[in-house]
Amino acid sequence: MSPATARTPQVRRIMNDTPPTPPRKPWSVIAVGGLFLLAAFAVVYALRAPGPAASVAAGSGITGNVDEILNAALALKRESQFAKAEVILKQACIEHPTEQRLFIEYAEILGVLKRPDEAYANYTKAIGIGPRTAALELAAGTTANMATGLSNKLAEAEKHYAAAQAMDRTDWKAPLFLAQIQIKIGTPEKFEEAKKNLLIAAKLQPEMATPWGTLADLALRENKPEIALQHIAKARELEPQVTLWRVVQARALKRQNKPEDAIKLLVGLDDAQIREPGVLATMAECFGMLQRPADAAKVYSKASDSNTDNGEWALEAALWWEKAADKAAMLKYAQRADAMGQDGAAAVLERAKHK
Repeated sequence: MSPATARTPQVRRIMNDTPPTPPRKPWSVIAVGGLFLLAAFAVVYALRAPGPAASVAAGSGITGNVDEILNAALALKRESQFAKAEVILKQACIEHPTEQRLFIEYAEILGVLKRPDEAYANYTKAIGIGPRTAALELAAGTTANMATGLSNKLAEAEKHYAAAQAMDRTDWKAPLFLAQIQIKIGTPEKFEEAKKNLLIAAKLQPEMATPWGTLADLALRENKPEIALQHIAKARELEPQVTLWRVVQARALKRQNKPEDAIKLLVGLDDAQIREPGVLATMAECFGMLQRPADAAKVYSKASDSNTDNGEWALEAALWWEKAADKAAMLKYAQRADAMGQDGAAAVLERAKHK
């Protein structure tokens, strides 16, 4: 009977009795300080090709019982039954404290369950057991960055990403993620290091726009819109369908005091794209520079009307209607924002009532 089917009573009980956990998204894109970064616990799944577990050498003393546990956990992962896999792997790590593969699999499950601090602890244990691989260091860096109880998480993430880069100079992920951590650290020295790493990532993955878009964002932070436009032109050439790159280009044009050109880039977007991060604010700011507060208000009003639960959009609409001296519209959207409990809405509503 194969290890996958010849399960111990404990493994059979857990697989049959533990309630399933709903599947999670394996990765997402989030905004951090104006930059949109890949951020996910389960990014390690994408990094393992082959993964760290596959790097364990033959003859390392792996027993059939350990293989059985790993096969059982893999089967549960495929069915998105992560809680069951966690129970199996937690006990297995206690029983086999020197088996690296178990700690890697356990860390991955904890990551999917959105418990990055525990996941990071298990990745560091796996690194300590050895062997160290670039993929394992990359996974550890990602979870360190997401940890909430790690006081020096950025320094730890930087250390792991730098180690991954040193181990594998052909992989674009390490320099890209390292650069984004260095940007979050935020010192001038780290900014310069980040620029170098972004160029390395761009060279290793020439069809990827993210390094160029991030370089453009950095140039805007340094108030260098001309350089930002050069970088973002490359990003848009590679990914013309991505709204974010259009927004960065519009921000650079706005910084050059060209709000009309910036608006032209954005007015053609459809309703869904206009609601993507950064679009509404950039459009409104440009209309404001052109002394057209009513047009700015209309942008936010339309968005708010499409989603009346969004208090932020309602508040922005109220503020722009206030600048446009439309008392009735200001009151309408201030009331909506206040009803949603939006911070600052009560004060705006009070002003609207006394206009």
